[in-house]
Amino acid sequence: MKAEAQIIQQFEGLARTQVQYLLDKSNDLRAGSTSDALILVRSKEESLTDQLARLRQDMVNLPAFSQARWQLDTVGGEVIVNWQLEEGRTVFPLVNFGGIRGNSYYQLGFNDIHFRGRGQQLTAFYQSNDGEHNYYLGLRNAALHGSRWGYALESRRYAAVEPLYFPTAAVNYRYSNLSFGIDGSYTFKPGQAITLGISTFNERYRKISEPGQVTPGPERANLQKLLFKFSHTLDRLDQFGERTAGSHHQSIAQAVRTFGETGGFLIAWHDVRLYRLLGRRGNLAARLRTGISSNNDSPFAPFVLDSQFNIRGSGNRIDRGTAQLVLNLEYRHSVWRDKKERFAAQIVGFSDFGTWRSPGGEINDLLDSESLRHFIGGGIRLISLKAHNAVIRLDYGVDVRNTRERGLVAGFGQYF
Repeated sequence: MKAEAQIIQQFEGLARTQVQYLLDKSNDLRAGSTSDALILVRSKEESLTDQLARLRQDMVNLPAFSQARWQLDTVGGEVIVNWQLEEGRTVFPLVNFGGIRGNSYYQLGFNDIHFRGRGQQLTAFYQSNDGEHNYYLGLRNAALHGSRWGYALESRRYAAVEPLYFPTAAVNYRYSNLSFGIDGSYTFKPGQAITLGISTFNERYRKISEPGQVTPGPERANLQKLLFKFSHTLDRLDQFGERTAGSHHQSIAQAVRTFGETGGFLIAWHDVRLYRLLGRRGNLAARLRTGISSNNDSPFAPFVLDSQFNIRGSGNRIDRGTAQLVLNLEYRHSVWRDKKERFAAQIVGFSDFGTWRSPGGEINDLLDSESLRHFIGGGIRLISLKAHNAVIRLDYGVDVRNTRERGLVAGFGQYF
């Protein structure tokens, strides 16, 4: 019985990845007598073959690996599982662009999702929105010294030309947001974690108007704010080459306090993503986002209508609200995979539907036909099977009710 419990796991093919990373990401493994071998914690509910098959799927779900195979051997009375792992590419360029006439953006940078070979994430990019210069720099480590505790550090600047909606007119402002934040996280089990964070940020608004033009709203605003946030994530996704199955849930709540003002601002939203395999080539994907915030009658409402995030083809940050309901549906059909299984291609049909509550309005604004936006369209995906979510994406969306409103959205990674 003792020998049966000591099933040694040995790994080949690890170049960048540290064995500690596998230990951090699996409840089926524990430290062995040497630094390059782990021990399998036997499951009472599964046969050894079924447990190893599940462990193999867990490994290929990790961003670090594109393939995993195992073989059982017996040496001197000990059972040894020899794993042949193929590491995937984990450093990606960030190249995104899109928009409509007079309203565009582009982004250039990189994302290392396996920094230091321990699954840490290092991200840096530059982004231009309407000629404004922006950046993001962030480091996330979900397993500090191999524990369940983690942290994240980030700094960003976001600036763009944004319309603010007053009762009598929409007025364009140059908006900028400079923030610094720190998070702490705890992982209950692989795929499930909570995060608490705090950040400070400065928001500035400067009205854009022609000389002599009279428009509503202040000429300038300068606001210093403090943000507290909480999130819970539950990830149960399985990866099958270019296709995905399973579910992903994320709930986020934030409280914002503005220095020099009484009261605060609350915002919360929930994202659920569902993926289903259809036949040998099809993949149905759905994302539902529901959100609500303090219903201040203010042009600075938090939920936005935006091609980059929710409604493809609509433009960038073209409307705002204090509650939202967004449903994205997508059918992905695999049309090509090379013989060496390095690359694949998909064609995509999508339907993006969203509705917003006007600032200071009623919750039934979500059902008002004037608040509804529905775009449909299609696109293509060029996919590397040797890297996690390494997808070149190109979509074109058209407004169902006004076909003159349309736009192109391109980027790296699936839309959701």
